[in-house]
Amino acid sequence: MNQKRTKNELLAFKRGDDEKNPQLYARGQRFVGAVDKRNKTIVALAELEARLNSGQHVQNRTLQTYLTHAQYTAIQTAWEQQKLIRSGSKHKPQAIKLYEAALNSVQLQNTKAKELYKRGHAEGAAATEELCKAQMQALIVDIEAEVTNDPTLSQWLDRTLPAANSALTIEQMPRSITSNSKSSRVVRKSKADVKLEAVQAAISALIQDED
Repeated sequence: MNQKRTKNELLAFKRGDDEKNPQLYARGQRFVGAVDKRNKTIVALAELEARLNSGQHVQNRTLQTYLTHAQYTAIQTAWEQQKLIRSGSKHKPQAIKLYEAALNSVQLQNTKAKELYKRGHAEGAAATEELCKAQMQALIVDIEAEVTNDPTLSQWLDRTLPAANSALTIEQMPRSITSNSKSSRVVRKSKADVKLEAVQAAISALIQDED
């Protein structure tokens, strides 16, 4: 049995118990209408994607027409974070500033441990490394408590908080979205980039619903 036939069988209508012809027809019309609406939305989104890729402006009201409320809200959230990235330390909360300072201190200790290993001071390096791990775990616990108290702080971090365990490495530690660290996961995006990503995600979601 080929794949095409399998899909057709999945779409086939079977008469329900005691279902009359008018009822079967009405149910079929509702299904076809839903499929037709989805396909039209995919085409419209693909056109928006092409416009954004070519550098054309797409208005917010147009996006609202074809995106779900959650998808459109995600655009606003992503753009707000981009504005925070550009704001630097101007509006950075005190809790994030304190976290950054503590993380920088741990980073220096981590660098010191590596230098000690290079110089052959294995015992001192191991002790410094263990201290770093303990400090990182304490930092995660502290910032997790701050985020729980004020969820808006999470938008100032470049990733979700990892588990506070002994396997934690300095590279896994969340950075402020204004950080210039090589370990930072922040990507600066234009408003058009944010819109394009949302449109592409919406298209993918609709296509996955077809499979």
